[in-house]
Amino acid sequence: MLSLEEAYVQYRNRNLNYALRILDTLINHQPNLKEAYSLKGKILFELGKMQEAFENFQKADDKVGIAKVLIAQGLYRDALSYLDKDSSKEAKKLKAIVYLKLENYEKALEEAKMIEGDEDPIIYKIRGIAEFKLGKYSDALVDLSIAIEKYPTDAELYFYRALTQRELGNYKEAENDLEIAINLNPYYAEVYFNLGEIKESKGLLEEAVTMYSRAIDINPSYRKAYVRRAKSLMKLGREEEAYSDIRRANELDSSQS
Repeated sequence: MLSLEEAYVQYRNRNLNYALRILDTLINHQPNLKEAYSLKGKILFELGKMQEAFENFQKADDKVGIAKVLIAQGLYRDALSYLDKDSSKEAKKLKAIVYLKLENYEKALEEAKMIEGDEDPIIYKIRGIAEFKLGKYSDALVDLSIAIEKYPTDAELYFYRALTQRELGNYKEAENDLEIAINLNPYYAEVYFNLGEIKESKGLLEEAVTMYSRAIDINPSYRKAYVRRAKSLMKLGREEEAYSDIRRANELDSSQS
């Protein structure tokens, strides 16, 4: 006989379509079974069917689930309205993510620090990024390093640790972290830009130009990369190319203002 427990078993075994069929059968017989709607919403969310997930979370009165959909859609303030009165670990984690997205770093750090007994690397990541943004570089270094230890394939973690290392004057360590970030994600324009700045500061102008150029290849509207590349090109005596970059930077400045 089909049961909610069997649906959970199939979900945990990643037999998502079969789990959905079980849930549909259960809901057909018990249309008020909120837990079935909640699990169905979770599965649909994982399958990228956001609207259907949202509708099922609503039927389940699953506020955390609703918030997850809203966060995925970039509706951060709407998500907060569903999380404000929820003190669960998952709700606190989502609130920390939302505040980080809204660039409210004090609140992001506050929420992340309230989560106890959870070793999820996302918590340390939120704390580390928020601490970096707040100028708490020593704390940021500790938390980002813990996050990296727990999840060593996240390029963004190495990027922010590199920025933190730069602020602490640890340029060699910063460069190493940026190189790792590039290996993990070769399409990360900000990483190339920051690596270019380090190369430029060491007088390695040709290498700096290469890094800025890669950043621009990935993001042709990256104004700061044109500005920095122009400065390096000028120092190399390549004035015509430098002036071309300055003109492009001015065009982007006008279009973005």
